[in-house]
Amino acid sequence: MTENHPINKVTYWQPSANDTITGMIQCSGAPNDLLYNEQKTLFLQENKGAIVGVVLNRYLMHSLKQHNAALGDLVTVTFHGKEQKNNGRSFNRYTLLVDKVASPI
Repeated sequence: MTENHPINKVTYWQPSANDTITGMIQCSGAPNDLLYNEQKTLFLQENKGAIVGVVLNRYLMHSLKQHNAALGDLVTVTFHGKEQKNNGRSFNRYTLLVDKVASPI
């Protein structure tokens, strides 16, 4: 899932609890120009045309693969906030929905 995108126009999603972002997949990965701590990033184009980078954790990467997300698909990511496991470790809880609007090749 890679495609050229305007690097100078990318903003990064920094959600608070219960924030949601929806957009069309433009590309994902860690392009050399945007490499930061080797984080995988999903780039979404919102309704108004803005390109927003969503930093992916293991859950989000797995969910994208599970849904066979592709360029052009509509994705909704919701951040539910930080939660704590029984062992005391905290994690960020997300949900991800994919609307398959891209036509298969």
